Amino acid sequence: MREGWSSTALKNVCTVDKAKHSGTTLPYVGLEHIESGTGKFIGSLAPAMVKSTTFSFTASHVLYGRLRPYLNKVLLPEFDGHCSSEIFPLRVESSLDRRFLYYWLTWEPVVKEIDSTSTGARMPRANINKLLEFELPLPSLPEQKRIVAILDEAFAGIAIAVANTEKNLANARELFESYLNAVFSRREEGWIDGPLKEFSKCVSTGPFGSMLHKSDYVSVGVPLVNPINMVDGKIQPDVRKMISLETRERLQSYVLQAGDIVIARRGEIGRCAVVTKEQSGWVCGTGCFFVRPENTIDSDFLAYMLRSARYRLELERLSSGATMLNLSNAALSNLGVSVPKLAQQRKMVDQVSELLVQCQEVQSIYRSKLHALSELKQSMLQKAFSGELTAGPVSLNDALKEELVT
Repeated sequence: MREGWSSTALKNVCTVDKAKHSGTTLPYVGLEHIESGTGKFIGSLAPAMVKSTTFSFTASHVLYGRLRPYLNKVLLPEFDGHCSSEIFPLRVESSLDRRFLYYWLTWEPVVKEIDSTSTGARMPRANINKLLEFELPLPSLPEQKRIVAILDEAFAGIAIAVANTEKNLANARELFESYLNAVFSRREEGWIDGPLKEFSKCVSTGPFGSMLHKSDYVSVGVPLVNPINMVDGKIQPDVRKMISLETRERLQSYVLQAGDIVIARRGEIGRCAVVTKEQSGWVCGTGCFFVRPENTIDSDFLAYMLRSARYRLELERLSSGATMLNLSNAALSNLGVSVPKLAQQRKMVDQVSELLVQCQEVQSIYRSKLHALSELKQSMLQKAFSGELTAGPVSLNDALKEELVT
């Protein structure tokens, strides 16, 4: 800590204000209305009915979400309202700048320390009483405001860089998706039309829930393949959901072979992946179908086709369910497809795969950029609370400016 600074328990400069609503109709703030990591309010200022379980707050409070799946849910409201009982309105004393407190609460070491106070298995909650015992670095109020001004300017620049990087990342994804759709939207002379089942040895639904229970899961065994295990067209096993060799033998009808295509039957329709040689012998999970193509069909061709926008939209149209889309075996089996000869399929796969590799390389660069920007924010917070932000005028140095614009 910088010489001349003091520190104090948070409870000495901040109190939890659990005042109930006044009976008036005010805007409501729930955890879902606070954007993680940015502290932005993403709700509506339209008046909402006040519930008896909510707390009142004013534009001078700091709203802190204690439910731990919602990390960094901290809001500086600019209006009076009422909030969920999972959000604590913090009232700051005159010696503490509330933006200084906001930044401190979102500093990673503090977040981790708060998380360590959480209790509850299903929905852990931070212990607000323990939080109030935490030591807060407390420079003079003018020094707090100077630090906040530096962080405000720097974080505004970082936010612009993050938005631009996320846009570029989305553009790279859209470029590939656009090309993929263009490839599979055309139909040339010699292509054969028909339902998917005519080009497949089998279209099988994974085992029903009654055939597989939590008690069947083991820490070392055979991986199951569910929709969550398919990421960017590849299968990633979950070590928490494996089954024994004996259970696999019982589910022999659902054992996968190299070249099978596993397809999600609920949720994100069109999510699919090809089973590799290394994954042969794994088992299709309850949330999936698997298709075993005929020898005249290239597995990668069929997977790319099902991932294309044209076929995803058709599968969604054939699905049912208001809350979550569900695809039936009959709908998938009867999906109309258009298929060229095997040699052309493989040529198309080579072209799509080449572009995919290029787009993934670009996306990797942008993801690294986002990670670097996140680390930059935490680095600045580290300097802020250790007294190292000692520059005179509020400005970004040349290195930071370069980081933000590249």
